[in-house]
Amino acid sequence: METALPEIENAPADAEAADAAAAAANGAAPEPAALVSKVLVIETDAGALAAIRDFCDAHGLQGHKVHPLNVPAVLRSRIDLGAVFVGAELQGAVTDGLALARDIAWLRPELPLFLRMDGMPEAEAEAAAIALQREPSVVRYTLAEIDALKAEVDRKLFDRVYPTSLVRTLGEMTQAALASQFKGMQVRLDPPYVVRDRLIHGELFTLIPMETPWCRGFMTLQTDAGSLRRAVAAGRTAFSAEESADFRNLNAILGELTNLVWGAFRNRFGTEGASGSFGVQVPIIVNHLHRYISFGTESPQLCFKCQLWAPEDPEATAITIYQRFAFSLSWAPELYRESEALLSGFVESGELELF
Repeated sequence: METALPEIENAPADAEAADAAAAAANGAAPEPAALVSKVLVIETDAGALAAIRDFCDAHGLQGHKVHPLNVPAVLRSRIDLGAVFVGAELQGAVTDGLALARDIAWLRPELPLFLRMDGMPEAEAEAAAIALQREPSVVRYTLAEIDALKAEVDRKLFDRVYPTSLVRTLGEMTQAALASQFKGMQVRLDPPYVVRDRLIHGELFTLIPMETPWCRGFMTLQTDAGSLRRAVAAGRTAFSAEESADFRNLNAILGELTNLVWGAFRNRFGTEGASGSFGVQVPIIVNHLHRYISFGTESPQLCFKCQLWAPEDPEATAITIYQRFAFSLSWAPELYRESEALLSGFVESGELELF
């Protein structure tokens, strides 16, 4: 049985609250599986949609279809994306697919854009190829050669290996930290994913260095102030309901969560052999107007979408916290595997005990 791509309409401003409320109905999150990446699909041709859906299913992509008229609203929303698929010939659409692709490439140049050229007259296709030479994020293809896109997907989206045991451990650390800070609330982590975009979600944002012998980079937690304030007002945190109006208390909650995850990471993986403060540094650039942050690398970031809610009132207490790991300064997963193998050896020999 074929499964249609989920369709995105105009993204609501309170999408996080809606997602968290929906999570309450779905129960606990599944075990972390292979990483996926969300992609936007802008197509009107049924045959093309079917082919792209099959390609996404086969290569770890989670496709979301959007009508061409809704693209600006979706790109302005808080949806994490890894790439965009666009048809150059959009049937019955007000806008031209080629012009839309150029607009997206200008607005979100960090996103790989796969442009389907089927149906274009040869002269127009050649002119488009020349015009798009200035857009390094755009990759042209036809349905007949869609399988050749796998190499581009691997290079642009899955060029960084995140060991499954590491992803699972990070998720467990985060879930434990969240559960300790919110009273009587359920915690769900959606399946982990990777993104190429650099959006900032909400008004509250923390940033902390993460460093071991096999990685150097940063972790961020991001959320909106309104939902966190409602949780304080409902008595779900260490602060009293009367203290919900003070933004400093909201800062303190997110700061404590960040410290807890960082502390668990340090205790689990240690820092012995890390390069310390004298290693190479790269400027972090934040543009508040465009809700944008760059860690100075093109590598995809590992992300968790964390959702919390009180079972008796999920809509009023829903919180969504976005967690990102950007190992922008150093990344050596082969050393991580060596350290994990060494730890397992100590446990098996009895020199270390699990408790």
